[in-house]
Parts: sequence; C-alpha cells; structure tokens
Amino acid sequence: MSGGPARPGRVHGGLLLVLAIVGVTGVIHFFVVNQRAFLNFYYLPVVFGAYTLGARRGLQAALLACGIVFAFAFMNDRMFAALEPEAWRRWLDLGTWACFLVLTAVVVGSLHEERERQMRDLQHAYHAILDLVARCIDSVDRNTENHSRRVADYAVELARALGLGEREVEDIRAGAYLHDIGKIDVSVDVLRKAAGLSPEEMAEMRRHVDHGERLVRSMGGVLAHVIPIVAYHHERWDGRGYRGLAGEAIPLGARIVAVADTYDALVSDRSYRRGRSAAQALAVLREERGRQFDPRVVDAFLALYATDEPAGAESAERAA
Repeated sequence: MSGGPARPGRVHGGLLLVLAIVGVTGVIHFFVVNQRAFLNFYYLPVVFGAYTLGARRGLQAALLACGIVFAFAFMNDRMFAALEPEAWRRWLDLGTWACFLVLTAVVVGSLHEERERQMRDLQHAYHAILDLVARCIDSVDRNTENHSRRVADYAVELARALGLGEREVEDIRAGAYLHDIGKIDVSVDVLRKAAGLSPEEMAEMRRHVDHGERLVRSMGGVLAHVIPIVAYHHERWDGRGYRGLAGEAIPLGARIVAVADTYDALVSDRSYRRGRSAAQALAVLREERGRQFDPRVVDAFLALYATDEPAGAESAERAA
C-alpha cells in the first residue's frame, strides 16, 4: 500500500492550479454574453479544489471566485442587469450565489477530510499488519527478534535521505518488513544453525528469496511494488549475488534494504556471537562500497549514521 498524507509541495502546486483555473474562468466570464448562466462554471474549480485538497483550499478558491464576480459587478453595474433590473435584487441574487458556492466548498471539502481520515486509519492498520507479519517472520529464528522492524526503520530513513517520494518510501517500508518472509518455508534447523552451513543448507537458505517472491506475489496487486525488494535484496552491486543482477539493474528499493539489512545483522547479537559496534559495522559497509553495495546508498547511510567511535581492537573483539 502506498500513499499517505499529501506533501506540502504537491498541495501548494494543486492550490495554484485551482486558483489559476478560477482566474481563467473569470477572464472568460468577462467576455461571455449570458453572464448569469456562466456563474455556474465557477463551481467546477471550487468542487475540484475542495475534493482533492480539502475544505480550506476549496474555500480559498470559492472566495477568489466571489471576489472576481463582485469586482465585475462593481466595475460595471450593467454586467448582471439581466438578472434583475433593480440593483438590490441583483446584489441579493449574487449574494445567494456566493453563499451557495462557499457552502459547496465546505461540504465537498468535508468529504475530502473524511476520505483522508479513512486513508490514515487504513494506513495505520496496514502498518500494524506488516509489523505483525514481521514479528511472525522473526519468531521463526530466535536470533532475529525485531530484525525486520529495525531494517524497516533504517530503510525508511535512508530512502528519505536519498530524496524518494512518500509513495516509494512506503513501498520500501513494506519491502523491508517482508524481505525475509520466505524464511517461513526454510527449515528451522537451518535457520537456527550456529555453525557454518553445508552447501545443501546454503542452497536452501538462498531459496528464501524465491519463497518470499512467491508468497508476496500471491497477496495480490496491493504489494506488487514490494516484490522486487523481496526478490532482489540479496543481489550484489558487482553481480555476484543470488540471481546475478548487478549495478543499476538491481531495483533501488532492494539496494536500500540490502544495506539496512546488513547493518542490522552486523550490530545485532546472535546466540553464537556478539554484535559488532556501530563503528565497525559502518567500516564493513564502507569496505563493501562498490562491491556488495551501491556506493550512493552506502554514502547516504554513512551520512545518516556516521560515528566518531574508532573501529579498533575493542570493536573487533566484540565482533568475534
């Protein structure tokens, strides 16, 4: 699921568009013959603005439309003479039109607010379900408790640091939560094995990306953008990953999750070893920059989480 609250730049751009449409409508209005009938055309940008941007923006568009019409009426008292021959009746008619225009903006805008509220509730429920699924995934292996949630936190911050839009950020969040979902179909003995894996066991472990891709694909179109992250988060920048993709051919979301996944694995304690320090984990990412990981993604991660702690003997001892 993507989306979320509208970003400020998009809202401001939408408001400018709506106000521009109102202005163009006013210019056309000045030249038409049937002035009274044309008043109804102002409802179009007002309703559009209120429904897409909210009551406040719709009200601004309505007030601009009223200002244009009343300015025309003040400049040329004959402009709306066809409405009513008497001036007070003419102004009463225009006032009634203005009231209904403003009321329309408020009512339609309230529909926008209700829709936004429902979307926020749905998004919160979506995140809660993802978190629940991630807990189930991590519970399969006692060594990875809350691993998926932490990877999602790192990946979201990293995606935003790289300038991605909120829609892409939400896809990466979901992909990070579900990146290890295929481990559900991997033998528990293999997942919990502390010693080195045999070639057969390693092959089974590698298949978790295939299982994960199949499981996410079966969930339907709502997670379609998540599939590449689950399928390719074990690819390497140099092409020596699970499926042989290299460089820019690897989806950006998968490259982001790969860095976040590796960092959390390095700093987390396991039953068979202690986690490395943040400094040593960052040193590993720096060393693998351009080999295992996308250099641009690593640079962004280092900028976010750089530490002054030396990766010296103490850190190496902790990693042992």
